[in-house]
Amino acid sequence: MGVIFRQIKDLTSSTYTYIIGDSLTKEVAIIDSVRENVNEYKDLLFKNDWNLKYLIETHTHADHITAILQLKKHFPFSEVIVGKFSEAIYEVTKLKDKDHRKIGSYSIQFFETPGHTKDSISILFDNNRLMTGDCLFIGSCGRTDFQQGSIKDMYFSLNKIMELQEDTLIYPGHDYNNRFISNIKEEKLLNKMVKLINYDDFEKELNSWNLPPPKKISESVPANILGGLE
Repeated sequence: MGVIFRQIKDLTSSTYTYIIGDSLTKEVAIIDSVRENVNEYKDLLFKNDWNLKYLIETHTHADHITAILQLKKHFPFSEVIVGKFSEAIYEVTKLKDKDHRKIGSYSIQFFETPGHTKDSISILFDNNRLMTGDCLFIGSCGRTDFQQGSIKDMYFSLNKIMELQEDTLIYPGHDYNNRFISNIKEEKLLNKMVKLINYDDFEKELNSWNLPPPKKISESVPANILGGLE
């Protein structure tokens, strides 16, 4: 008996959804659910007799629609957790930097890590597994050019994450190269954005990306502010 930890990839958006929890109490949380995969989550929850205690969003997503409202139909007592700057207009709990929650006997700590969006958070589970959303990616970081994104905030958020223990495991919100895990030490050595210590160089690099907008941004952001689609 011990930690529950599942990483589920949505192939369309390359989003990683995480199910974390305590196998003794069977309490779990789902981080960054994707609407199209709701049946997979439900099957896992019902098959394992897991109690969905928390639904957590690392930020207001622009590339997919959350499954929160669909999951709340089956698990109405689950608590939705978002960052304190979230613009959500449904029933949520907004947490601030370094707030804690318990899931079974394990701790969850929340860190404000804005930059990709103003409301972005990262989630530290059991003191050694960090779900970084769209802040820190394996070898890079999230974009900062929409949804109140900020290059300066991203710079400070990445440095904040790098202050954690070097053996802290990193689980990103996306990866487009089929990578699924890293750690702080590896990112210090290999992440091109983390290695840009000088802020001017960091800013220049992000400004050079010139990426197209996410394909689903016009439908995803309004839907996610409402908790998804029923």
